[in-house]
Amino acid sequence: MPIWVFMVRYEGELSCSTHLTEKGAMLAAIGDVMEYLGVEDEEAALRVFDDQCVDAPRIEPPEWDQEKMRKMKPDQLHSILGAWIEKTWDHYDYEVEVTKTRLVG
Repeated sequence: MPIWVFMVRYEGELSCSTHLTEKGAMLAAIGDVMEYLGVEDEEAALRVFDDQCVDAPRIEPPEWDQEKMRKMKPDQLHSILGAWIEKTWDHYDYEVEVTKTRLVG
C-alpha cells in the first residue's frame, strides 16, 4: 500500500508524518513551510516574496490560503510547495521533503 511521508528537519531535529494521500502530505508540508516563514495572511505572503530591491518587479506569492489549497489537486500543490520551499533554501537549519513509500505488512 503506498503512503506519503512529510519529513522536516529544523535546528537539527527530525520529524515526520505519514499520510494516506499525496495531497495530505503536500498540505502538511506547505502548512509547515508557511508557519516557519510566518505566513498567516496575504500581507505576510507578500512580505516574504518582496525582493527588497527598489528596481525589482514585484513577485506575486504562490497560494497561501489553506482553504483554497484543500480544493486543489496534488499536481497543483507541487508547484506551490516548490515556490514556498525556495524561500527557505538559504536557511540552513530548515528543510522539508515529501516522499512516497510503501507500507509492507
